Amino acid sequence: MSSVHINDDHLSEIAHRLELREPNRAAIESVAAMTSMHYDVDAKSAPFDCVVDSATGVGKTYVMAGLIDYFAGLESPARNFLLLAPGRTIRDKSIKNFSPGHRKSLTGAMASEPFVITADNFQSPSTRKVMEDGSRTKLFIFTVQALTSKTGEGRATHQYQEWLGGSLFDWLSGLEDLVILADEHHCYRGPAFSKTITDLLPELVVGLTATPAKADENLVVYRYPLARAIKDQLVKTPVLVARRDDRTDDHTKLLDGVTLLRYKERLAHARCDEEGVPRINPVMLVIAQDTAEADRYQEMFDSESFDNGAWIGRTLLVHSNLKGDEKEEALAALEEVESPQSPVRIIISVGMLKEGWDVKNVYVIASMRASVSSVLTEQTLGRGMRLPFGKYTGVEMLDTVEVLAHERYEALLAKRQVLNEKFIDHAVLAEIRRTADGQLVARKKVIDEEREVLPSGDGEAIDTTPFTGQHGDSASGSPSMEPAPAGGIADFEDVLERAKEAADETGAKIRKHYPLPGRAEIVIPYTQKVASKAIVSLNQIHDDTPFTALGKALATEADTELRRTLLRPDEGGTVRGVQADSKVESLALDIPLEISRAGLVKAIMRAPSVRPEAGEARAAQRLADLLIDGMGTDAQKHLSAFWERAARRLTNLVMEHLRKAASQDVVFSDEVKFHKLQKERQTTKEHLAGHSEPHSKAMAYGGWDKCLYEYAWFDTSPEYKAAQALDGAPTVIVWARLHINDLPITWTQEGREYNPDLVAIEEVDGERTCWLIETKMNKEANAEDVRAKARAAKTWANTVNNSGKVDGRWHYLLLTEDDVHDAGLDWNQMKAFGSR
Repeated sequence: MSSVHINDDHLSEIAHRLELREPNRAAIESVAAMTSMHYDVDAKSAPFDCVVDSATGVGKTYVMAGLIDYFAGLESPARNFLLLAPGRTIRDKSIKNFSPGHRKSLTGAMASEPFVITADNFQSPSTRKVMEDGSRTKLFIFTVQALTSKTGEGRATHQYQEWLGGSLFDWLSGLEDLVILADEHHCYRGPAFSKTITDLLPELVVGLTATPAKADENLVVYRYPLARAIKDQLVKTPVLVARRDDRTDDHTKLLDGVTLLRYKERLAHARCDEEGVPRINPVMLVIAQDTAEADRYQEMFDSESFDNGAWIGRTLLVHSNLKGDEKEEALAALEEVESPQSPVRIIISVGMLKEGWDVKNVYVIASMRASVSSVLTEQTLGRGMRLPFGKYTGVEMLDTVEVLAHERYEALLAKRQVLNEKFIDHAVLAEIRRTADGQLVARKKVIDEEREVLPSGDGEAIDTTPFTGQHGDSASGSPSMEPAPAGGIADFEDVLERAKEAADETGAKIRKHYPLPGRAEIVIPYTQKVASKAIVSLNQIHDDTPFTALGKALATEADTELRRTLLRPDEGGTVRGVQADSKVESLALDIPLEISRAGLVKAIMRAPSVRPEAGEARAAQRLADLLIDGMGTDAQKHLSAFWERAARRLTNLVMEHLRKAASQDVVFSDEVKFHKLQKERQTTKEHLAGHSEPHSKAMAYGGWDKCLYEYAWFDTSPEYKAAQALDGAPTVIVWARLHINDLPITWTQEGREYNPDLVAIEEVDGERTCWLIETKMNKEANAEDVRAKARAAKTWANTVNNSGKVDGRWHYLLLTEDDVHDAGLDWNQMKAFGSR
């Protein structure tokens, strides 16, 4: 009797590398579970056909990347994946998503390292070689037309190729492990697509969409509706905005849009400046009814009579009438609209941007159509749902996207419920159950969604419990939830007044801070991640316990007597060894400890994969010292007697730890540079000269004795309390709250960085210790990304310590909220409770 099988460890590793949001991890898990159910339990024939329905902006591309890595990494791996796109725009976007080196590529985090094959390169010699290699993961990316038709785009894929012995289509249909990923699946269901699937004979077909066709409802194995995505703060909160008066002319509506946009820009720029990141420029998407209307709107924005010419040269027109160079220039500008250098603030479109355009800085959507319901039924709303800051900011105007409607406010309120009915109101996921006879099976579970996309705004409490998959815990931890904007339907004048007040308040109270004169300096060491995944380092060994334990195990008294064996023939004439009664005292060796220690270091350095570098030699010395410390005061005597045994076992222990680290952890260069922490701090938060309880994210706190800056502000209560403990500790000489790019530590192979919360310098009996401190809520402490960041920080600390250049030793300390609370502002207790 077979059961459903999911490789949980493999899935967890993928979730860590790709930093998957919980809904995306759960989508992959559901597909894996239902695929296993189809083949392993029900023993059905190919293909298994299913649909993942996930709200726009949550990350379907990450789901595809995760599915590729999952099925390519199984014991019986799939090596051939076919990504189908409904048109060239999404095809080209997908090629960039999976092409190494592109700024939006995900391949740096993918263990399968898929080789992209397209209509343009499948005939090249290098691609032929990859296609013939059964060990390489291939990702074929084509439009659906290239496979469903034998003319036009499909001509190349259906023509006979001598080296294939048939067409590419025929070659694909002959594969035994073909997995099809049908992006925007709702766009091309029908007889032609069904026949193509039948002819290709895939093992698995996964459709991905935010708006599945009703006829495909039975194929949905995972659904994450928009209402839940809004509740979980993974997309912006949509707000339908309408006027109470009768002014519905285009000039008024567009002027409303740019006025709101201007306030949002001031808020976004202030936020970016405060965090020390490149500026995000909010843009407005104008949806015209036809190309003639779109041209007219651009002329309006480009005239001096509209808003005193403030938007001249700042519009981008994108519609189907653009041809040749004009079209290419528009698409190139569209590609760069997220760049801080882009001049574009207004995008005018008719119908080209419904799918495949994934920018995050759309903050206002102006629907110029007669009814806003047409916008909500299309995927146009999704163009403005993505989060430019990656998460909610707690600033209402930066966490919402406003949709300007033609209808009057009262008319929209009257049909709010009708508008909500256009959105699916339940989630679906696969749940593993054990039957009465012990068999594990997968079943689809439906979860009703109580929150509406457009709530009534009547003040009812909103459940903010994050949506999870069957195992509950998030692959990336459960993020702290910011206060959510109300959303729903709003009066334009009210929205504009709130935006103006927020922007004016921000501009009026920006305060800048610099390191205080007379405070001790904090000098930060900087080192870069080594590019090659094949390199390992002794600095990746963080756990001291096994090495001291080995020393204790080797600390046994040496036998100083030599046993004598007599050789005597037995009755049959066979010579046998017989232990003699008398013994001889041996001469005990007394090798100086430094010589034995140097020998242990050399033994470690001769181990495979250990690089002959000065920093590695210092790391080897640390490991040898741990073993010697474990032996105690008689280490010299024990090593004199058992040096070879100790060297062999120590080397084996080192190799065991390096093998574990090589699978996913990062390595840092021994080249270490130093810079003083002296960056400008600026904030719009309210300033308090002292401390207060409870902690508030909206407050900058002063009154510190040892903080490098006069004021500091914190994201969480544990951060705030840890800072108070540092400030009151007699041994701490200076500390600072770290901001983005103050001390960036690379923690993934593809180069993702994070900054710990706090840095502190402590001095005890003339010895300096430098602390990197990270605080986490209890529920986040064991999340895979938190553990990965901790490993990277410990490797970073070992690397700078063994560089031979730092003053004092650096340590990483992870504190949970319980560690901080139980210590009661006692720094020594916090150190004892925390995880190093």
